Parts: sequence; structure tokens; C-alpha cells
Amino acid sequence: MKILVVSGNYPSLKTPSRGVFVYNLIQQFAKLGHTVNIISPVGLITNIYFNKNKEYGEELGTVYRPKFLNASQKFIFGFNTYRIGELGQIKAVRRIVKNHKIEFDVVYAHFLASAFIAVEALSEYNKPIYAAIGEYNNLEVRKAFYSSAYFSSILGKINGFIAVSPQISDRLIKYGVKENKIIIKPNAVNLNIFYPRDKLKMRSKYGLPKDKILAIFVGRFIENKGPKMLLNATQNLEGLGLIFVGGGPQILEGNNVVFKDSVISEKVPELLSAADLFVLPTWHEGSCNAIVEAMACGLPIVSSDIPEIHFQCDPSFSILVNPLDIKAIESAIKTIVSNEGRRGEMSKNALEYSKNFEISERAIGILNFIQGKLEE
Repeated sequence: MKILVVSGNYPSLKTPSRGVFVYNLIQQFAKLGHTVNIISPVGLITNIYFNKNKEYGEELGTVYRPKFLNASQKFIFGFNTYRIGELGQIKAVRRIVKNHKIEFDVVYAHFLASAFIAVEALSEYNKPIYAAIGEYNNLEVRKAFYSSAYFSSILGKINGFIAVSPQISDRLIKYGVKENKIIIKPNAVNLNIFYPRDKLKMRSKYGLPKDKILAIFVGRFIENKGPKMLLNATQNLEGLGLIFVGGGPQILEGNNVVFKDSVISEKVPELLSAADLFVLPTWHEGSCNAIVEAMACGLPIVSSDIPEIHFQCDPSFSILVNPLDIKAIESAIKTIVSNEGRRGEMSKNALEYSKNFEISERAIGILNFIQGKLEE
């Protein structure tokens, strides 16, 4: 197939950690023999950097990064200024396809925002559009941008949906999407990239202490991801060091913080391998990439007792708690830290369970779903 990907969330040299999971999936599409073109619009206000000659990583598709005038998301007299940037992206996508004479059989839009842009930009080509839906709460946010009639109309023009969890599938059905137009495919990981390295070598490489148990957090430093909850929950745990990988507005400081930085994606599995357990007290998720990556590196998981995380984690390697209960987070961490034998068993189980989330299998499943719809 000739696949046209529309995604505002695609890594570049300027933002190497943005949308890496999208990049990994698209590379799998290409490795499976499909021709892939990617259009990832670049906002002039938020990102003026753009290099025409170099791409992030080994790129097997052709990437176009058209510029558009973006605006913030504010309601002014009932009008959402986001629509200004959305219109700019619609025009940018339309322009690229026309100017470069891109031929395509299907459109794969990553996230609902990109699907709405694809529908408006490419309807004249009469090609099927498939949308990947990644986070439960974002559906409500997106719905609030439009009138109910317009929202339903655009959803009706999308031929298929790839939901990362049953909760997202249920929400789409609630919005009027037919069940046979939805496939559930949780996020996956490249097991050739995410696998356990030698723990002591990784600690030496990153200057991490060798005499501590290390817990790692990977994600945005924002309230609903819970990094400060982890920090507060471990204040009284002696001999425990914290690794924070990511960035954001929250200030994370303490005597037990041994690493705090945003790193390129290639370093994430190395830092995961340096740790003994993974902690993410998140409020809500769709299908958490960071959790799958951690289990692929053999880490026991402490995360949130919410349906989306239950869908990913098995009790054999995880302890799920109320993400707003500091004492519960502390107790879960202490349970794993204090028992080396259990920690080793959980690590082995996580590694084995991660085989259920191999990215090439996910890519094949998505493409088979699309191919089946085309044949219908």
C-alpha cells in the first residue's frame, strides 16, 4: 500500500523525544514493504527550527514538514483560537500533497487532531482515513473544540479507528462510532531497542551510584504524571535513589535524586537498565509507552490503579495503587525494594510479559485491519 501519514507528533532533530512511538510504528510500516510519506506540520510560533536536509534517526519514509501559523488555545467570544492553527495545518497538508504530487491509497492519522485535519484537507481525493486514538481524556478535550454536529460529522468521515485501550473504544462507541470500525491495539515497543543492559555498566556510564536501589520515572514533569508524588513518597526510604527522565514545569529536588534530565530516545533503555524498578503514579493514560518500555527492560512496575494501566500490567510484575495516596506509593515501593528475591522474580515476569507488546506485531495487526476494511 501507499500510506500517507498525517501527524503533528513526529520526532525531528530539534525535538528528538517527541512522538518517537509514532516514528517507530511508521518505520515498521515501511519495513513491511509499504511506501510511506509523512506530513508533520511545523508551527511557526512554537517551533521555528526546520532542517530540510536531515531527519531524525534512520528514516525509511519521506517526511515533509510544512510550516503553518499556529495560535494558542483560547476561547474568545465563543471562538477557539486553536481553529486558526488547525486551518493553517489543513492548508499545509493540502499544499504538500498537491505540490509534490503524492499518491496514496490510505491516510493514517496519528491522534484525533491529525485525523480532523486529514479529513478536511484530503476529502477531495476520496481515500479512506484511519485514526489512531491514544489518550482517553483527550477525546473530551477535542470534543469541546467543536460543535456537537461538526464533531459527529468528522468522526463519521473516518473509516476506521485504532484505539489503544478498551476504555477509548467504549468512548468512541458512545460518540456514535460503530464497533466494527474500531480495533484495539495497545502501544508496543521495539524489543531490539528496549532490552536489559548490564546494570553496573549503565550506572558507570551515567555516573549513577552502585550501592543504592534505584527507582526510575520516565515522562513529563507535570502534576498528572505524578513525579512529585514519587519524590514525596520516597523521602523516608533510605538507600533509594531516584532517576527522573523527562522535562516539564515541576521542580524535582531532593537528596535522593541521583539523575534528572531530558535525554534522546536512544539513552532511555540504558537508563531503564540502570534502575531496579519503574514508578509512574499517573492520573490517566491511554496506553502508556513508558510502562511497556520499562517492562521490556525487565523492571518491576509501581503505577496507578486505573483501568488503562490494568490493561497493560499483570500482578506478577506490578503493584498498582491510588496515584494520589503517598503512603500507598511508599508502601508499594518498599515492598519491592525490601525483597530482593521478589524483585528478581518480578523482573523476570515483566521481561516475559513484554513479548505481548512487540511493535512489529502491532504494525501487522493495524495494517491487516486497514487491508480488511479496504477489501470490504
